[in-house]
Amino acid sequence: MSYYYQIISKVVKGEVEDLKGAPRIVAAMDEIERIPTHIEGLDENMQGGIPKEHLCIVAGASGAMKSSVSFSLLYNAVLYGETSGIYVTLEQGKDSLRSHMSNMGMNVDDVRVRNRIAIIDLADLRVQLDQQGMNNRIDWMGQLIKQLTSYRESIGFELLVFDSLGAFFTLTKMENPRDEIFRLFEAVRRLGLTSFFICEMTGDDHKQFGEYGVEDYLADGVVHLVMERSGDEVTRKLGVVKMRHTRHKLGYMPLHWKESEQRFTIN
Repeated sequence: MSYYYQIISKVVKGEVEDLKGAPRIVAAMDEIERIPTHIEGLDENMQGGIPKEHLCIVAGASGAMKSSVSFSLLYNAVLYGETSGIYVTLEQGKDSLRSHMSNMGMNVDDVRVRNRIAIIDLADLRVQLDQQGMNNRIDWMGQLIKQLTSYRESIGFELLVFDSLGAFFTLTKMENPRDEIFRLFEAVRRLGLTSFFICEMTGDDHKQFGEYGVEDYLADGVVHLVMERSGDEVTRKLGVVKMRHTRHKLGYMPLHWKESEQRFTIN
């Protein structure tokens, strides 16, 4: 961890009260290595992107395009950068996901990204374990962390999209999901990954980021996707609610897919 990063961490945690003699926090933020989102209009208002090794949640109601936006973050980071990533899916089958994203112009068989994006379908593993009568005897979280660690060591991937936390805990029927979320997040941080965990908006007024009330607190960043209906019109918007160690623009901006450039735009 860099000296500047340590300084920022201490400020955020309230461990530094007087910054006299310390490097300016603004300068420190500017020196943090970042992963561009390649969402037109967003990086310019977020110091160039998401800090490397940040753990973010992408939250929104059904139909808000959480999976599409998250996949685009991974796809374009790999397409335009020297990196690789894994997309873990439970919400949508592997073939269906590949087809859907390909129709949007994000083809994982493209020679420019091939072998640098892997899609893992955990639902397939659940079916196999059920057939073997082993599902109830599996430490799901332990197996997941072991799998991610193995991939990290063997292929050196740096980006992770997890789709989704809610589906994972529904699938695995864990007794203490809050503890397990903390366990998973800490493991991902130890692996040095930049990660995006998809979750639903819940609560009586649908204003809670995630199903268990701890996701946004534990995360470094929160990206909120909103879908608004007015008669037959549907508008989607994106807002960065939280992003540690980053000066970012508040508020929600209309979100559109720019097919000619295979990326999202906010304006």
